[in-house]
Amino acid sequence: MKVLRNIAVLAVLAALSGGLLAWLADATEATVRGNRQAAQARVVRELTGAATDVGAQGDILFCEPGLVVLRGTGRGYGGALAVAVAVGGDGRVTAVRVLEHGETPGFADILAPGAAWLEGFGRGEAHAVTGATVTSQAVLAAVARVAARVEQEACWR
Repeated sequence: MKVLRNIAVLAVLAALSGGLLAWLADATEATVRGNRQAAQARVVRELTGAATDVGAQGDILFCEPGLVVLRGTGRGYGGALAVAVAVGGDGRVTAVRVLEHGETPGFADILAPGAAWLEGFGRGEAHAVTGATVTSQAVLAAVARVAARVEQEACWR
């Protein structure tokens, strides 16, 4: 009897906890979405030098003659990641910034703003990083897919 009562109490507590977590996720969804959009807008302003917010259309985050910034995605060790890739009118990648990731702290240091590895994209020095191979290869693949797509984008022509 005592065991059944304990199981019932645990089941009720689990249900209440799950309901509370679901309610919190729902209640904060708009705030989280707004924060992600604001962070993305900051990154786009940083990459483009635009003084005002720019309107994103799907994966095209910015598009003017000579510069396009596209959103790319990849799958790292910690799950999905998203990058903003700036490509000049000549088709060369000029900068890469990470918008979202779930990578392990320490390994994700290469994804931080100003990290030497990320800055290497602007100099054409992109390569896999030992110790963060899955993470770096995910970013490299996302950037390569974006760069290939730029040729198809006619937004600045």
